[in-house]
Amino acid sequence: MRRRIGFVVGLAVTVSSLSVLRSSSAWAFTACTSNSSTAPSGDWPDSRNTAVFGTQKWSFHWQVGNDGLEVSSVMYTADLSQPKKMVIRRAGIPFLPVHYPDNALTCTGTPHGYNDKLSAGNLDSTPFCCAHVATTLCYVPDRAAMCDPLTQQISSCADGTTACNGVCTGTQVDTTAPIEDGLGEVVSGASDADIVLTAQFQLGGYVFVQRWRFQDNGTIIPTMRLGGIHNCQLHSHQIYYRFNFELGASGPVAESVEQCGPGGCPDVGATGWTSIGSTCGNRPSGQTEWRMSDSSVPGRAVILQTGVVEGNPATFCDGTTTECGAGGCVNSRDFCSLAASEPTETFVSNNCNDHLPDGVVPGATDLAFWYLSHVDHHDPCTFLPMCDPAIGSVAFGPTIRLVGSW
Repeated sequence: MRRRIGFVVGLAVTVSSLSVLRSSSAWAFTACTSNSSTAPSGDWPDSRNTAVFGTQKWSFHWQVGNDGLEVSSVMYTADLSQPKKMVIRRAGIPFLPVHYPDNALTCTGTPHGYNDKLSAGNLDSTPFCCAHVATTLCYVPDRAAMCDPLTQQISSCADGTTACNGVCTGTQVDTTAPIEDGLGEVVSGASDADIVLTAQFQLGGYVFVQRWRFQDNGTIIPTMRLGGIHNCQLHSHQIYYRFNFELGASGPVAESVEQCGPGGCPDVGATGWTSIGSTCGNRPSGQTEWRMSDSSVPGRAVILQTGVVEGNPATFCDGTTTECGAGGCVNSRDFCSLAASEPTETFVSNNCNDHLPDGVVPGATDLAFWYLSHVDHHDPCTFLPMCDPAIGSVAFGPTIRLVGSW
């Protein structure tokens, strides 16, 4: 069953550690902003990156507030001689529910699950290793030694990698496809190297590793890895990503969201794209794409496509009145395109965890796109406690591509 483990975060002081890593081909930048009593935050370009390692085509602010590791004022230019253009007003993970069904197997526990959120107070007090791939207790070659007994400690970080108990900022590249599969990562200080933000959270017995990867070519890859170090049972997680894309320099004018059909669509042009307005629903295929644009900035758009690894949303709720109450379950969805109400839309509660309301928020003039990523943990008690590969190493989240003239 899930255990709520009490722990004390260390002395509330913000400390930044800086390392310059040496790979086989280049120097690289990595820095840790330590956990503190206030929300840790920072910016890219990073003032600690005095050697100007990594791509400089992006600028953004990041913080750990109430929506996990959140980014805001995200801007990009394909040409460094031109001004950067607005991409995202704000994006994060406002909600991370976990569902335990009525007929949970192997272990006892309370059904329905938990209405989890990630905040600065949930940043893990025990260090993780920053690069090249964030190392949790269950994401190391010797998982058995790390997870049993439950030491909750990483003995060392390989190759001089920074140990951090807050947020890591670093420059690196993934040399093999697919990106963010945990393989082929190397640190790099090249002028086109990716910027990678990483934070590790602990909620009860769960351990979550959240990352943002910004690539020189105008691609953003947000991910979440889900692990833990406790006894468990059959359950499902649902990751509520919220993206407030904003392409107009003076705010939204006439934003729209389109969905691509199963046959595929060109990045630019109308063929195959269908307007979905303000709605919640399910993707028509495993590799669905959505396109966000604003009539005030013709010629450029943002395309969000499903991740290479996704669970089935239908497993999140049993859909029974006994389990979810008279309102039933509406959690088994993939996306919502909703008129925005900053700072976030209002959650509505039922026994199956919170869910987003369908339809338009009265008076709103903005659009927010919610991408719901599903993680099915099928009876992990047959593995080490919460240490099977799908939990410790697989990254869940969409890929965001900028298309058109940037």
